[in-house]
Amino acid sequence: MLPIVVIGAGPAGLLAAGRAAECGAAVRLLEKNHQPGRKLLITGSGRCNITSAVDRDTFIGQFFGQGRFLYPALQTMYREELLDLLAKSGVRCQVDHQCKYFPTTNQAGDVLAALLRYGQKQGMHLVTDSAVLSIEKKPDYFEIMTSQGTILAAAVILTTGGMTYPVTGSTGDGYRLAAHLGHAIIPPRPALAPLIIEQPYIRELAGLSLPDVEVRLVQPGQKTVTRRGDLLLTHKGVSGPVILRLSRELRGSASLHINLQPSMTRPELASAILEQFEHGGRQHIKNCLDGFLPHRLVIPLLAAAGVEADRMASQAGRRCAEQIALAISDWTLTVTGTQGIHIAMVTAGGIALREINPSTLESRLVPGLYFAGEILDLDGDTGGFNLQAACSTGYLAGQSAAAALLGNPGNQR
Repeated sequence: MLPIVVIGAGPAGLLAAGRAAECGAAVRLLEKNHQPGRKLLITGSGRCNITSAVDRDTFIGQFFGQGRFLYPALQTMYREELLDLLAKSGVRCQVDHQCKYFPTTNQAGDVLAALLRYGQKQGMHLVTDSAVLSIEKKPDYFEIMTSQGTILAAAVILTTGGMTYPVTGSTGDGYRLAAHLGHAIIPPRPALAPLIIEQPYIRELAGLSLPDVEVRLVQPGQKTVTRRGDLLLTHKGVSGPVILRLSRELRGSASLHINLQPSMTRPELASAILEQFEHGGRQHIKNCLDGFLPHRLVIPLLAAAGVEADRMASQAGRRCAEQIALAISDWTLTVTGTQGIHIAMVTAGGIALREINPSTLESRLVPGLYFAGEILDLDGDTGGFNLQAACSTGYLAGQSAAAALLGNPGNQR
């Protein structure tokens, strides 16, 4: 019997190959790099935020309207099953105060090793340095041309990832292969990416963290999108969770309107600043605002407000306080783009979901062809959602392919 061939040895591919082998199928896992899982090693800053502690419905809601497609995969494998699989493969995980699960060692390499052990224990055959050049569908099998020769397969599972961090091997190969087989590709674009800011002074603020701010993304011809969370200033612009969430909505040039004190109304903020001035006496205005924003941000914000930084607090009245309150609650920056798909955490776009059966992840166009992971037109928020989705879809695709090939081997966990 011909094997199931899984293409791409990231987390989705490792789970697909491992599960298909666990169900009794012969499995060959092809990886074009010399080592598998290179992108997995850099997730979570090398710590690997593998999943989230939220319930399934909340999880689904983190996928920007496309999440319902994941229900069958999450019913097959969710957090409990993934953590159990990792534990049985030698890696235990723990949850932090933000509902994020990490390996107790805080080492992404340990998660990769566990996924490899899982697949190898089931009998999958990993082949590295094997780039797939083409896939042809024959009446009863697939013909796969690789850099190491031709392979015949009973079924194919594409788990090649997206286009983010191409240095790790995610260069969009799967889109080309799927398009050749007749699948529509939703144009890939960066998601969860830092934004580039036009204002030159932003470079002087690099490294500054702004917790719990409200950010509005305003762009011509598009609906204004508002998010709240932590923001980080970089040498090129802005990053942090709130910016990463907004980045997928960017369609061109735009402006960011940042409220640095979202828990206060603008009149409340102005009154609080005026009260601070009254207590400031002979202090300069620039030395009276540390309770409202980081000191490094004081001078740029006062400049935006049109207020002299060295003006005495005792000489500042309500109008001055209102000007500063406006600048603090509506700090405006010009966005020129994202830092690019080469640095984005996730790819938005991919294989059109309408052409895939969510219950099996088999192609509706090509029998025996399956998809899993970031190659799908699915992208979620930060916090372990994308990795869990990759693992869940990989697991379901592997199980479905084996069931179709062997006649429903059942759940053999």
